[in-house]
Amino acid sequence: MTAPPRAERILALLDCLGEGEGSARDLLRRLGLPEQQLRSVQRDLRTLCDRGLLERSPAGRYRRPVRAVSLNPVEALAVYSAARMLYHHAAEYNEHYLRAMEKLSRQLPDRARRVAVLANEAYRARPNGEASRTFELAAQAWLEGRVLRCAYHSPQKVTPVELAIYFIELSPQNRQAYAIGVNRLKEGGRPFVYRLSRMREAALLADRCEIPEDFHPLQFLANAWGIMPGEPVRVELFFSPQVRDRVRETHLGQSAEIRVLASGHTRVVLTVGGWKELLPWVLGWGGEVEVLEPPALREAVAQAHAAGARVYGALPEAAPQGGR
Repeated sequence: MTAPPRAERILALLDCLGEGEGSARDLLRRLGLPEQQLRSVQRDLRTLCDRGLLERSPAGRYRRPVRAVSLNPVEALAVYSAARMLYHHAAEYNEHYLRAMEKLSRQLPDRARRVAVLANEAYRARPNGEASRTFELAAQAWLEGRVLRCAYHSPQKVTPVELAIYFIELSPQNRQAYAIGVNRLKEGGRPFVYRLSRMREAALLADRCEIPEDFHPLQFLANAWGIMPGEPVRVELFFSPQVRDRVRETHLGQSAEIRVLASGHTRVVLTVGGWKELLPWVLGWGGEVEVLEPPALREAVAQAHAAGARVYGALPEAAPQGGR
């Protein structure tokens, strides 16, 4: 076939990269050009990068750079607050988090920007270690469609994992980051949830992976209390009148049944994917809540309270309110 003129080829390259990214050889194939045109395509790509019209990813793939978007104050605050959640999740400094918060800080009005800059500087003082690098590699694996290899340290054992990541989520309960995906070393091909802080010796493989068209992250997490899906379990809780307002202010999910009784107690019914993630939250209410169902959760709460009582010993009864 006759090779197109250079100007036409450059426009075609920009058009190909309008919605995605690719290597020089990928683009050669998409444009239907012969193999002997590879050097010409590579030269065109370098020219476009020099002009700032393209950029090259760490994996060597070309893409159109993301242009700055002007946000109104409320939009800027919403996005900055989301980035701050990463600050709370990350025990270690990560330069990518900081750069994101710095860029978003510049979108805030002057009086708010000054305070945001102080918060950014406090984050800079954190140490930088393996956890920061793991999050960076996991993000790169997800966004570039590559397999992440690591040794996964669960409480019971260490498991080799080669993970095709479908989604990365922060748990609303413990603010930890999790990757949802398939470990290709495990039979079944079903997605599971992996905590990033439990990954060691993480490395990116050259192998490519795809996210299935039928995967929907919110459907996968639909019945999770935090981040762990599972078989639906009915949980019934009975809160004291003293915490009625606190219960009402707590987001318990769209499917929660909440009813204030004539006695002032609040009855809450939840359906969750297993009750183990719920246990720390229930214990946080102390003696202000009683678990009615399921029996296994009720027993676990009772054992935890009994263990606490043994630690602190016999406590004196509370003095009557108001005195004599």
